[in-house]
Amino acid sequence: MTFADTRSFAAFVEQAAQAQAVAWRGLERMTDLQLQAIEDQARSVAGLFADAVVCQDADALRAVWEKGSDCQRDGVARATAAAGEIFDVARQTAGTLTAMVVPTPGA
Repeated sequence: MTFADTRSFAAFVEQAAQAQAVAWRGLERMTDLQLQAIEDQARSVAGLFADAVVCQDADALRAVWEKGSDCQRDGVARATAAAGEIFDVARQTAGTLTAMVVPTPGA
């Protein structure tokens, strides 16, 4: 790639910096969503574990077992929702980057 003058090189550098900023913002948002999902799952499992530790008989343990099934179902639902949100952020980021690269008609 060659540049005719300093201005065209400066414009290229500016556009590259903007693209990098967009990519980092998207990555940051996706990481936040993933960490939030992990935190929610850890909190849920910690509560279940705390309940299991204080069980004193088989009936109490059965109740915790049923609660564990619900916890697992909720975890899968949360993971699915987080994956959908992460995919949306990735799609938005890709769209923004594409708009930066593809020239607009008449420009």
